Amino acid sequence: MTLHAPQALEIIEEVTRRLTAQHARAIDEAVVRALVLDSFRRYRHLDHPANHGRALAAQLAADRLEALRFRAHRGPRPAPPSFLFVCSGNAGRSQLAAALLRAIAPLSTRVVSAGEHPAARVLPAVTDTLDELGIPSFGEYPKPVTPEFVAAADHIVVLNCDDGLDALEGREFRTWSIMLESTSGRPGLRRTRDQIAEHVGALAREHGIEPRRP
Repeated sequence: MTLHAPQALEIIEEVTRRLTAQHARAIDEAVVRALVLDSFRRYRHLDHPANHGRALAAQLAADRLEALRFRAHRGPRPAPPSFLFVCSGNAGRSQLAAALLRAIAPLSTRVVSAGEHPAARVLPAVTDTLDELGIPSFGEYPKPVTPEFVAAADHIVVLNCDDGLDALEGREFRTWSIMLESTSGRPGLRRTRDQIAEHVGALAREHGIEPRRP
């Protein structure tokens, strides 16, 4: 995704204008512009069709701005707590963990997943194993760990990500040692999903989250 092509620059300007208007009086235009440009830069290495890559970058910028507003408007005793799940590519384990927690937590619970080195797309088998449980994953995409996501999280869980955790410097986090059994086909992904589900259930109970459904 080339950022200096005329069409790309026009899209960046259009996204900046739209998000500036959306966050008027809450976030300065200079902050919006900087986040939009940085979000486009973070996806330029991926082998995406141009339009798809730009759509992901625009969504990332919007999500980062939403995280900024979320953090700014929280009270001294936030409830419910917010969560960030991190793995290497944000294509498998962290996506599963986030989806499984969203499925049982109150709708007002903020749950985000991200990766140190985002993949091009979420693994289709991950979506399939969630579909088996009736858990939607529409609209989810691999995204990087950014300062906005980290700052907006009360609790951070890292799943087998042994390197490149600079983005979490200064933050406490717990680690779940769970391997992604993607080479074993769907049965392997089911085992990974079910193992993560056990950890997610324990995490929810620890923080007083009553499941909305089995």
